[in-house]
Amino acid sequence: MPERSLRDRLKVATAHEHDALDAVVTVAHLETKAGYRAFLNASARALIPLELALERAGVSDWLPDWPDRARRHALERDLCMLGATPFAPSTAAIPSPAFGAGVLYVLEGSRLGGRLLSRQVRAADAGLPIAYLTHGQEQNLWRTFLTWLEASPKVDCRTDIVEAGARYGFRCFSEAFESLSPPTGGLNARGCAHVRV
Repeated sequence: MPERSLRDRLKVATAHEHDALDAVVTVAHLETKAGYRAFLNASARALIPLELALERAGVSDWLPDWPDRARRHALERDLCMLGATPFAPSTAAIPSPAFGAGVLYVLEGSRLGGRLLSRQVRAADAGLPIAYLTHGQEQNLWRTFLTWLEASPKVDCRTDIVEAGARYGFRCFSEAFESLSPPTGGLNARGCAHVRV
């Protein structure tokens, strides 16, 4: 029996955390301006500290196309267009490249979910800004990330540490979305912020 890929091991190891995140994202009402703004604010609470922590840890040294992947500026622009200022008070820590690889697995997976959500937002209100949800859509960033992830010498990985990083990333997003108070009425995002990767 062939050995499972690191991607497959991460998917299994983080199933509980992924389910927990999907459960809290369902409170985001993307069809209203207020609900969408709340969704972006929750995303900022998780994503901005994680991206900054990755950069402090030297992510550009071990993932050379990082500047093409970072999404916080797109997220900040969307929030600004909605009259909101990103609120990301917490600090995150990335103790090693292997741990960072797990966090990146979560961030890149959330990009896939963004594609689905961007269609939902467009259908509800074509005037809402979607730079964050569509960031990198023309690039094959998920596939190139998986190629990098499986090249373990580049990650210098121990699987348990990569898994710990992925769990940490999911928890950061779950805690951010738990801060949402759902607007009344309308359709939910139905847990689409992340897709099964």
